[in-house]
Amino acid sequence: MVDLIDKNGYRANVGIVVMNRQKELFFAKRRYQSGWQFPQGGIHIGETPESAMYRELLEETGLTKNDTELLSESNNWYQYKIPKKHLRKLKKGKPFVIGQRQKWFLLKLTGSEEAISLIHPSKINQEFDNWKWVDPALPAKQVIQFKQHVYEQVLSEFQTFFNP
Repeated sequence: MVDLIDKNGYRANVGIVVMNRQKELFFAKRRYQSGWQFPQGGIHIGETPESAMYRELLEETGLTKNDTELLSESNNWYQYKIPKKHLRKLKKGKPFVIGQRQKWFLLKLTGSEEAISLIHPSKINQEFDNWKWVDPALPAKQVIQFKQHVYEQVLSEFQTFFNP
């Protein structure tokens, strides 16, 4: 499938925040790297943000719509530029991506934690190799620097769901 990329080079993307019953957030470590982040992924041409979110949720966490409850969708699209050292090499015939433009979703885990699996048969390259539940204050401090402002804004927007 082909991802949506706008004329300015921003790839349409979804970000996913999964919260457990204790109001902790699912945070995953990128495979072969030291960085941690929320699940996220591109929106394919012809796909709605919500359907992309459920596809990415399954591919990256093993969770399905039946394992979760959709609590909120971000009011805004958030974007960030990817620093030059992190940009993927341009492939012939592929548009150049300079950043991500993201719609964010907050889900509550309603099923069992045992449903979480970082390995999915349709994924050629596994995205994550570890995960943990964290306090909502942690991700914006621990995610890679160029994503921090987006995490701060998204977590602020969803803040009312994290309060006791």
